[in-house]
Amino acid sequence: MSFIRTIEQFCAHVRVNVSGTDLENLEPDLSLVETQRLRPLLGPALYNDLQALSDTDLEELLAKGNPDVRSELLRLVQRAAANLAMVEYMPLLQVLISDAGVNLAGGKTAFQWQIKDLKVSFTRKGYNALEEVLEYLDAHIDAPELAAWGTSTAAVATHQYFLATARQFSAHYAIADSRLTYLALLPTLRKVERFDLAPALGAALYAELKEQLIDRDLSADNAELLDLFLRPALAHFVVAKALNGDVGLTLNGDAVELSMYRPDDSNAKEADASFSQLLTMKAAAALEDGRAFLTQARQFLNTQASPTRFASYFTSSAYTAPTAPRPVVTNTAAAPTMRFF
Repeated sequence: MSFIRTIEQFCAHVRVNVSGTDLENLEPDLSLVETQRLRPLLGPALYNDLQALSDTDLEELLAKGNPDVRSELLRLVQRAAANLAMVEYMPLLQVLISDAGVNLAGGKTAFQWQIKDLKVSFTRKGYNALEEVLEYLDAHIDAPELAAWGTSTAAVATHQYFLATARQFSAHYAIADSRLTYLALLPTLRKVERFDLAPALGAALYAELKEQLIDRDLSADNAELLDLFLRPALAHFVVAKALNGDVGLTLNGDAVELSMYRPDDSNAKEADASFSQLLTMKAAAALEDGRAFLTQARQFLNTQASPTRFASYFTSSAYTAPTAPRPVVTNTAAAPTMRFF
């Protein structure tokens, strides 16, 4: 079974000029996308539950005004599947494979730049739909119909980071709410959390924050700490490391690939030089801002921590007591006295 059963359902999200029987050609790529992209996101239980819906149930859920929360979820899932399946299908769409070999498909073929633009558009729409699926699941996590997701390892995986979604990341450093960009940054984000934030917070507070994020029961103090200091620090550190080379290098099995988008290639030398300088400047600025936010976080914790507030930090080696007042000697007509300010 697939989340998309008819060509009409497919065309509701991707307008293609095909006949009613042509969904068969798309089915291998739909299956691939659903298995590789949607199953890990939904978790096996909810994935199987949605896939097991009969055609009648599916149409009823997608009917306007149906109160079942799965109706909107299915719409978002179908949007993601349709757009990402087109990305996979487009190379094959341009050729005919037969016993005679590989030949161009009949008719005039689009220019490569047009095909590339289409793939970029489908990819962006598909991944952003995945982001919407996550947000929808999180907003309706207590709905009985989605109970299979709320207790799954997939749900835990989406809540384990200080910045859990592209929209959350964009609130502190603009990435255009792009799910694809967020996923590219995720390996760097994991490293920054462990190597930069964890030592500053201490093992106990770091573990406490992680546990509360997964359980979705952040205390008011920890929510304030995350929103004011840790999330902005994390976003800026991640961007700084990414611009310095963490993102853009890919191991493809045969070689190391460098992917870089240059907005102005009309004059290659000048464009390369200015682009490199811009990256360096943006990385330096992001790193400086990240350090400033982390310094503020430490100052906040050191002044606010007590046996009853941020106790896990207060009792850790990361805690530093606020600086004691310095003695000032003041000369008077009489013997000098010590005054504290």
